[in-house]
Amino acid sequence: MTKNESSVSDTRFHCTDCIYSSFSINKESGKYQGYCTRGYTLADPHVHEQPQMFFADRPEQLVPTIDPYGKEYLRTKNICGEFDRHPHRDDKGSKNKKKRPAHL
Repeated sequence: MTKNESSVSDTRFHCTDCIYSSFSINKESGKYQGYCTRGYTLADPHVHEQPQMFFADRPEQLVPTIDPYGKEYLRTKNICGEFDRHPHRDDKGSKNKKKRPAHL
């Protein structure tokens, strides 16, 4: 178990919340592609044809499907065991904004 796996048992997290992932829009397809620096292949698990499975309308649809060793990754959540949250994101995955104090 990794340092964050025990604290990240909730299925609300996605690779988009992880410091090891990045996403961009493919100019040809107009869809998102994901990249994981830990070596996981990110794909839409509901699409079974290549290369379409590596593109999604929303980046949250891309999840780890192949592990760094080229084997099928049998996941139980939308994230892998290497997941580490972005420090600048809140529990909902959006950027943290400081709240201004209410005026009296």
